Amino acid sequence: MRFFWLLFLPFLTLCASDIIQELYAKPTLTPEQIADKKTGTYITGLPLVNYDADKGFGYGVRVYWYDNGNKESDLFTLTPYKQQLYAQFFQTTNGWSYHVVHYDAPYIGDSLFRLTGEIVYEKNTQANYFGTTSDSNNDLTDTLGNSYTTAQDQQDALDTQGSRYYNRYLLVKPKAEVNLARDFFGGLVRLSFGINLSHASITDYNNTTVSDNYNEISKLAEDKATLIGYEGGWDNGLKLAAVYDSRDFAPNPKNGSIHDFTVGLYGKFLGSDFEHQRYTFSTRNFFTPQNAKFFTLAIQGVYSVQSGETPFFDQNIMGFADDQKTGLGGYRTLRGYQQDRFVADVKVLANVETRFNFYKTDTMGQTFDFMVVPFVDAGKVFDSVRDTDLSGYRYTYGAGMRIAWNQATIIMVDYGQSVEDSGLYINFGHIF
Repeated sequence: MRFFWLLFLPFLTLCASDIIQELYAKPTLTPEQIADKKTGTYITGLPLVNYDADKGFGYGVRVYWYDNGNKESDLFTLTPYKQQLYAQFFQTTNGWSYHVVHYDAPYIGDSLFRLTGEIVYEKNTQANYFGTTSDSNNDLTDTLGNSYTTAQDQQDALDTQGSRYYNRYLLVKPKAEVNLARDFFGGLVRLSFGINLSHASITDYNNTTVSDNYNEISKLAEDKATLIGYEGGWDNGLKLAAVYDSRDFAPNPKNGSIHDFTVGLYGKFLGSDFEHQRYTFSTRNFFTPQNAKFFTLAIQGVYSVQSGETPFFDQNIMGFADDQKTGLGGYRTLRGYQQDRFVADVKVLANVETRFNFYKTDTMGQTFDFMVVPFVDAGKVFDSVRDTDLSGYRYTYGAGMRIAWNQATIIMVDYGQSVEDSGLYINFGHIF
């Protein structure tokens, strides 16, 4: 029995008897944010609607539940919410599904520990595959090896060659993740430990019919001899992270920074079919001038490295302490390029946004803040760290509208343009 308690002694000593004293360095919310912050529990949510030529008409809903506690709580002025739970149902007429249940408690049980968990079911009938080496930085190609500078020109050529889905495949990938974190050094530093489990089922579109269109050649099938994970399988791992976070309000920060170093260790010790590692460093910085509080400059930089036998279907991932992003390309990385357009072992990403708050209203007990957000994105992938350079980056630009609903729910509508393509994105949350 004595040995049993000794095992738990280090954990028990991490618990703080007075949480406010332990969070002495953590920024508090501004008087305006405190005045607008709702008390108790409330629900927000919106229907999801979009259209894609291949995925078809998309429809669904995402609903958020928040517990903010009461204004007498010691943590009320330090956190955006006490608990958050959201659920999403989304699918398209051509068979793409993405369903999510996500939970977050920044200081669960009024302790210094943060608990997050997520369950996802994804079935993507139009998952993109453009290669998994630095060759994906090159222009788009067709089945004959011809190059194209725009996605539309490539698509027109593929249609004439009977291989409309040359760069597509079917991915079915349920996954689950849970993370436990603890604050240190006055609440500015967070260490976390997590476990993630996922299983991928892969079907290429070589010599098959997709959405009533016959597809002759699949790039995935062309590359299968050199690909890791072509047959799918389990990819399970541990996630370890160290985070410095001085943001004033995480869902919609005005000032402060967050620097995140996250390590993912995948292997047979957790039942994975693949042995590999992922290291991601990111820095996100926010500046709002005292004499121009309507304006926030937001800057993000990411450097992500993978080693070992990474399966191709997870080679697009950049892991962070609280979530993950896929790409480069798509609405969370390079807006204006196709999702996962650039994939290799090393990824470099930079995003700059200027967020202008131009209108605020209170309607039926709900607060809405409107922002217009011009942005520029840049990124490139490399085969190894020693190949990293500062030339040949892909750039996108555009603008968006953000609506902060009761401060913590961010509705995002962004339009991005690149030399190759463009995209309209409707979703939730800032991209960083």
